[in-house]
Amino acid sequence: MKRQKLAKVSPWLLAAACALLTLIIGVFAISNYQREKQLMTEAMLQQGITITRFVTSSTRTSLRGGLRNIGMGMWQWTDHVQQAINSSADQPGLLFLGLIDSSGNVLASSEVEKIGTRVVPSTLAFIEKLNDTPDGGGKYRFRTKENDLESVFQVATLYHPFSQRNFISRMHGRGFMAPDRPGNLRGPRGFDNDRLLEQLRELSSKKFILLVELDLAEYNKAIQGKLLQIISLSLVLLLVGLGGWLSLLTLQGLKGSQIRLRQIREYTDLLISSLPVGLIATGEDGTIRIFNTSAEQMIGVAAEKVLDKVPEKVLPVELSAELQQRGVASAGVMQKEIVFTDGKQRRLTLMSISLAVVDNSNRFAGNTLLLQDVSHVKELQQELRRNERLAALGKMAAGVAHELRNPLSSIKGLTLLLKGKINDDEEAVNTADILVQEVERLNRSIGELLDYARPHKLKLRQLDIRDVIDKAISLIAVDLESAGVTLVTDYAPGSYVRGDRDKLNQVFLNLLLNSLQAMDEGGKLMIRTTRRENQVICTVEDDGCGLEEDNVARVFDPYFTTKKDGTGLGLAMSAKIIEEHAGSIEFRSTLGSGTTVSVRLPAYLEES
Repeated sequence: MKRQKLAKVSPWLLAAACALLTLIIGVFAISNYQREKQLMTEAMLQQGITITRFVTSSTRTSLRGGLRNIGMGMWQWTDHVQQAINSSADQPGLLFLGLIDSSGNVLASSEVEKIGTRVVPSTLAFIEKLNDTPDGGGKYRFRTKENDLESVFQVATLYHPFSQRNFISRMHGRGFMAPDRPGNLRGPRGFDNDRLLEQLRELSSKKFILLVELDLAEYNKAIQGKLLQIISLSLVLLLVGLGGWLSLLTLQGLKGSQIRLRQIREYTDLLISSLPVGLIATGEDGTIRIFNTSAEQMIGVAAEKVLDKVPEKVLPVELSAELQQRGVASAGVMQKEIVFTDGKQRRLTLMSISLAVVDNSNRFAGNTLLLQDVSHVKELQQELRRNERLAALGKMAAGVAHELRNPLSSIKGLTLLLKGKINDDEEAVNTADILVQEVERLNRSIGELLDYARPHKLKLRQLDIRDVIDKAISLIAVDLESAGVTLVTDYAPGSYVRGDRDKLNQVFLNLLLNSLQAMDEGGKLMIRTTRRENQVICTVEDDGCGLEEDNVARVFDPYFTTKKDGTGLGLAMSAKIIEEHAGSIEFRSTLGSGTTVSVRLPAYLEES
């Protein structure tokens, strides 16, 4: 069909099109050629200016260092310039680099034999036209060498070794000369500072030029290559145009659009898949069109199970409700916090942002739901509030304990005194004994409270955590046997930590006692140690009665206990000791299924 349409095109129209194409190609070729020459010229100019700036910077740095060590005698500042030129002489394409005065005399040069000579008249005329520019730029020209057909690229810039504004002022500012006494140069004793300053000012008023000559081989090669490329391209385009450029242009345009469309689609898919937030989007028909990797991880559902499905059938009801079609009238953004339990029984808190999508014609095109997992943030907030409560409780406990101990001591003393006066009354003596016992119990409780409130002074040393656990096991071995509890240990090698043996023994003894008391009818007690990266993880797992979900979050609170005779300070004290060891403790429990406590401690790293 396309060939038939092309066949109907008038020959005169095709001829006019070919002529227009020829004109366009010619303009394109000339413009491209001129632009390439301009770019190459600017590149070589920048290379030359860069070399001169390097020489200027290196010279001034060298001169500043030289002023510290200047002595009696002639001061050859051009030697510093020559050193900088020698450092730059190995630049690629550099044919000549020299310092020239206003008369054309070569004062320093990358070619030593030219020092003391004069530049050729054409070069002298070129540099005499050089004026100082505020941006530090320079002039350039193409020069043909005498008696040779080869050309070079010359770049000339003004050089101010000791300008009043740039150099002498900086010397004052950095302390080499006192600002109020310019002749007071901090040099060796006996040097004529006034004479040096006068020389600096005299040289600053003279005109010097840095001249760079660059090889044009790469320039000519690039220009010739570009010219050849333009000619070849022009011929090809003319031939293609004469052979039916209309058809080719149409086909290439269509193919290029398809490629770009595919690339855009692939990039979009990759971008959506890599987003750190969950993205779920439905189409106009209400089925799920987009379900990225982050959404899979958060919800626990594979993408292939939800794509092209209705949200109500494949997503939790909390999420599917946010993807209901709301229409154009409700196209605003809605933000909401969603709490739900995923397929792995994890309780998640997600921050959702839902919005309706409309096209350019203001027609409804679908719904979009953005999800961000803020469960860890919520946990941190709860932990922060808990720590704040514990800190307040610790301060209050310390104050209350201090105020109670003194009256209790008085009560105990008076009770003992009273007991000594009523020896003949047995009932009164028994009452006094009960009173003393209760006072002592209060003192013990106050002592435990103070132990929890005050910071511990740890005696840290290298420990094998397996030895600490075995010590705690030995203390309750008889109780384990009498309760019918089976003990299983699984120790990993290299379980070394840096800690306080007594404090850690107290922690594990408390954990083992809690597990033992939770298994009234016997059971299995599993103790495991693992080494993961720079941590040693100790796990105590039992299959006892467990705790209700509401109580799990409170087990580390002081004075919270589910035991009839418990004080509620055991786990709170254990958590405090582990935190003082720069570790962490995690408590997981399910009612009727048992409890797992994981203690993480920094591994001991031996110095190599």
